[in-house]
Amino acid sequence: METAIKVNDKTTVVTLKGRLDSVTSADFDKAVESLWAGEPTPEILIDCKELEYVSSAGLRSLITILKKSKASGRELRISNLSPSIKSIFDMTGFTNIFKII
Repeated sequence: METAIKVNDKTTVVTLKGRLDSVTSADFDKAVESLWAGEPTPEILIDCKELEYVSSAGLRSLITILKKSKASGRELRISNLSPSIKSIFDMTGFTNIFKII
């Protein structure tokens, strides 16, 4: 699992590559801690174009980011879900929870 974070003027883009599961979710959680430090942007975009798989542990990590985003008054969006990841989001109800673009 690779996590890349790039800050633009108004958006922080978090790019995921690989598998977000019970083995990698702790590293992912640690990597995104920087989102809450310094001068936060008003929006966070999680780009899932290269995300291959997400487990319940990975979904829990995404929910944590959503809760922290809402608490800090920031908008969280998720983009580029593959059909298989979108199917997981649909089955778990995450399609209704997250703003997916």
